Amino acid sequence: MQEITRKDKTFPQQSQAKYIVNKEQKRHVKNIGLGFVAPQTAINGTYIDKKCPFTGNVSIRGRILKGEVYKMKQERTIVVRKNYFHYVPKYKRYERRNSKFSVHLSPCFLGLVNVGDIVTIAETRPLSKTKRFVVVDYQSKKKRDDDFIEFNEI
Repeated sequence: MQEITRKDKTFPQQSQAKYIVNKEQKRHVKNIGLGFVAPQTAINGTYIDKKCPFTGNVSIRGRILKGEVYKMKQERTIVVRKNYFHYVPKYKRYERRNSKFSVHLSPCFLGLVNVGDIVTIAETRPLSKTKRFVVVDYQSKKKRDDDFIEFNEI
């Protein structure tokens, strides 16, 4: 004779675990607020970056600035230059000055941001020794019609 084995639940009221096979989990993308929208590369991407403002563990607080991308020689870090005028009372004139910021460039902006583009940066907690800002938006450098005029007429 064969014994019939029956497997009962350890706790009668516990429900069975539901396993869903081959279903991808949705990527966690947060709304950082202030009217900034997460780019599609952050929503559909597969990168992992804990310093990304859209998918990582970084919150936005403090100053929000706009500046021009000055250098892109480091990995995930760019240098943004902000130009401004400073008034000199003695001469009653303004002088040009600039400030440079080391900014974290999330992988969701890789390939989209280039040198010369205008980026919007937001202040966060200190991310490294020099980085306290992250890129939250960008505008591509627009080619002006006056820059290069073809010489057709002789």
